[in-house]
Amino acid sequence: MSSEFKDIYNLWSRIHDENTAIIRHKKSFEEEKTVVPTISELRKMNTQAKLDLHNLTLEEALSRANFFIEDCWSNGLRKIKIVTGKGLHSPNGEPVIRPEIINIVSRHSKVREYNIKPKASEGGSGVIVIILREN
Repeated sequence: MSSEFKDIYNLWSRIHDENTAIIRHKKSFEEEKTVVPTISELRKMNTQAKLDLHNLTLEEALSRANFFIEDCWSNGLRKIKIVTGKGLHSPNGEPVIRPEIINIVSRHSKVREYNIKPKASEGGSGVIVIILREN
């Protein structure tokens, strides 16, 4: 090998680190794979977790709902539902838990949007479907 070729190759090797190029390429590929779903896509997707509040006291329901929302958000879930029921078995047939849960959900910092009248296929009027913010 001529000394001129060695010099050129050594210079090229210092400038073009193959391992660094491979790592850079892999990182750019991984960054492309993290696609954030649009709000429209989130609305269409199935719920990823469910909390049923039937047969709980108001205090138990409020505590569990808060924990559930925080836990789902912490675990990267985006669409969840809380089953409150319609309040048909409450005293005087008036809902007790549902209005309070709606109040919590409407003010919760991790909630992007919610639907208190989802389609029957999502649970109907006894369910609150929630889309959480991205974390």
